[in-house]
Amino acid sequence: MDWQCLGHASWLAEVSGLRLLFDPLLEDSHHGGVFEVFPPRTIDAEALRPDFIFVSHRHPDHFDLPSLRHLAAIDPESVVVTSDPLVASSARRIGFRTVRIVAPETTIDLDGPRLITSPSVGAGDPEWGVVVASEEGVVYDQIDTSAGSPADVRAFFARVASALGRAPDAGPGSLVSLALVRWQPLLEVDAMLAGTIGFPFALYADELKRCAALEARVICPASAGTRHAGPFAFMNRLVHPVTEAQFLQDVQASSPSTRAVRHVTGATYRVRDGDVAIDADGAVRAGIVTHVATPSDPRSFRPFEIPPITDPNLDARPEHELRSVADAWVRDSLVPSLERAARGHRLRWVLEVVLPSTTDVFTIDTTRPATLRREDDAAWDVRCAVAGSLLVDVIQARRHWGDLLLGGMLRACSRARQVDVRGLRRIPLQPLFVYEAISYEESIRRVLDRM
Repeated sequence: MDWQCLGHASWLAEVSGLRLLFDPLLEDSHHGGVFEVFPPRTIDAEALRPDFIFVSHRHPDHFDLPSLRHLAAIDPESVVVTSDPLVASSARRIGFRTVRIVAPETTIDLDGPRLITSPSVGAGDPEWGVVVASEEGVVYDQIDTSAGSPADVRAFFARVASALGRAPDAGPGSLVSLALVRWQPLLEVDAMLAGTIGFPFALYADELKRCAALEARVICPASAGTRHAGPFAFMNRLVHPVTEAQFLQDVQASSPSTRAVRHVTGATYRVRDGDVAIDADGAVRAGIVTHVATPSDPRSFRPFEIPPITDPNLDARPEHELRSVADAWVRDSLVPSLERAARGHRLRWVLEVVLPSTTDVFTIDTTRPATLRREDDAAWDVRCAVAGSLLVDVIQARRHWGDLLLGGMLRACSRARQVDVRGLRRIPLQPLFVYEAISYEESIRRVLDRM
């Protein structure tokens, strides 16, 4: 079984004569230009020739529509397998003839390998990882899934061992040959929702415990192979609290029986007889990956200050046009949606629309009826700030909310509360209250409809 490392979370597994492609991301720039794959590389899409394409979940660094469209044009007979109905409907629309929705903890028997999808504990959207087993060994591609507690990890792999007809307690390294693990506690959402921006000790400790619970023979850090680009590059100082070298060192210290190896774009990870050998240029010599660059890494964790939003206005639209679109949307769509979301609570919602030369501030007071004022309110309950041109992009279905949030151009904080003799209670609502007018999922569908 050969696993070709294509960068970030993209892998091509060659097993028992089949070619399994995971979370294809063919170009470096993605997510509307917010991110670039790091290190940069070039992939020959024609050389991939996948029999099956696995798309783990809907986040655009895994569910990349341009990559899927390209692959569908090359071979619409490739079978797409996904956890998510949104991904499935999109794959059918762009030309794939066979698409399957598969739930977590489903066994898939192909002609040779056996695959078992893994659950994601606490995931809001459908998502899974994949265990791939053959006579040569077992590989676990965790992708972005949350594996739960160490007890959850051990219980799942006991079920995997049973499904594979193997002893569940034969000792470390007896089941999982290679684990491609989630390892980097990414903090872009925490920073944008006024959460903790310092080192996430508890989150990182939990990742190391889960890695140890795998008892894998070899562990390789996967995903987290991107950097913010262009006007979003300031996020590189806020998002990645751990370097790969530190993670490898920490895994080795916490799991002495496990070998921790680097994630090398262009390499081939060969699984034979349950063990793993790494050919650092295997995918390059196979003609799948070329031009693997090794620039200096701009991701340096220094969370001392979050810079204010500056509207990049990437296509230089006149500010009066941006203001006109945003004003109409706030009045006609956002205000009615917040009146419904308030569910009878009297709340003050403040929206800052940051334009190239100024900032428009709106206060929506959800009394009956809701009122809209073009002024700030220091007694706000929920506050949201957004880059104006990118907000207009979402309104006009050129982007979705994920581009803004992960690019540091959409921020929010809630202090909505009730206080009485029983004490203080938080009012449960969406701090990113712009989602009430256009939901996250709807914003993705609208972009797809416009393509």
